[in-house]
Amino acid sequence: MARLINPPGKWNGRTVALDDGHGMETPGKRTPYIQEIGRQIKENEFNRKVVQYLSNILLDHGFRVLLVAPTDEDTPLSYRTRAANQNNADIYVSVHYNAFDGSFGGADPNGIELYVYPGYLNRPAGRLASSLAKYLRQGTDQNFRGIKEANFHVLRETDMPAVLTENGYMDNKREALLMIDERFQKEVAEEHARGILEYFGVPFKRGIDYLSLGDTGAEVKEMQENLLKLGYTMNGYGADGSFGPATEAAVKAFQKDNNLEVDGFYGPKTKAAVQIALDNLNKGEEEMEKLAVVINSFADFPAVEALVIRKNALIALRAVAEKRQVAEQIIVAGGGTDGLKGSNFIDLTGKTRYETSQNIKDYLAK
Repeated sequence: MARLINPPGKWNGRTVALDDGHGMETPGKRTPYIQEIGRQIKENEFNRKVVQYLSNILLDHGFRVLLVAPTDEDTPLSYRTRAANQNNADIYVSVHYNAFDGSFGGADPNGIELYVYPGYLNRPAGRLASSLAKYLRQGTDQNFRGIKEANFHVLRETDMPAVLTENGYMDNKREALLMIDERFQKEVAEEHARGILEYFGVPFKRGIDYLSLGDTGAEVKEMQENLLKLGYTMNGYGADGSFGPATEAAVKAFQKDNNLEVDGFYGPKTKAAVQIALDNLNKGEEEMEKLAVVINSFADFPAVEALVIRKNALIALRAVAEKRQVAEQIIVAGGGTDGLKGSNFIDLTGKTRYETSQNIKDYLAK
């Protein structure tokens, strides 16, 4: 039942066992009913996708990947750990999504936490957990709840360093909606991958979803055309299909303007932010929207997703909203109203991202 996958190129000598948590139909492992999407979200919808994306990144870096529960069935825990032990996996990583009381109306905890077996914090499992935590804390704004100890089967019965990650709460509305956000799924997968690579001392390289200096072709030309539409001129070179220094400088300028990581790589986050900017630009050429939510950067999108769905609002980046009025009424989710075009504002800005998120939640509860 377990599936061992070899890398497309040379094996680096390491095998990573990946566990996507509970089965698709495991009782109770799902969110409360979510009115905005008309259904519940099953935990495995998130876990399975993250493990899928994570597997691809690890394979691209030369690892063998052992999927200990590759089907939608709820594979017995004893089978999972036995498969990892029999295949001599070097580490074991189990991906989960947490829950508190199964209700959106309760204490509403949120955030990320990681688990190792009791007494293992200062052993290789603790070092692996620390590497994973380092990168999980760098993505979408979530409360970091720490690295904890627990006598879980997958941590106790494995012969190799093992870590279980809880990547959010199913009964927190904001984090529940993140579970089916493809951008968030890929982000969490990359964060896990970076932590695993750091643990083994393997340099991270950009995958097939990235364009970078030296690339050529139709995808590069399309990227350049989009940047030109947004006003990033590339020193007059135009869209020639060649990712040279001028194109890299334009990508970095766009990333800086939109509070993204300024690395010059045209990856999923930058591409998605460009698409949002293009959508907003096109909206400006049509009839003005009734309502828009202004965010500082693409990284703030998960915090306002429920607000946007509930209010049927446009999302606008601050860089765009400072150049033109994006809607008749504007909800500001961070950064205040200074510099924004318009006169009818609802400012939900807090002193911190967490406070802004709480202001959004309070506003939705009215």
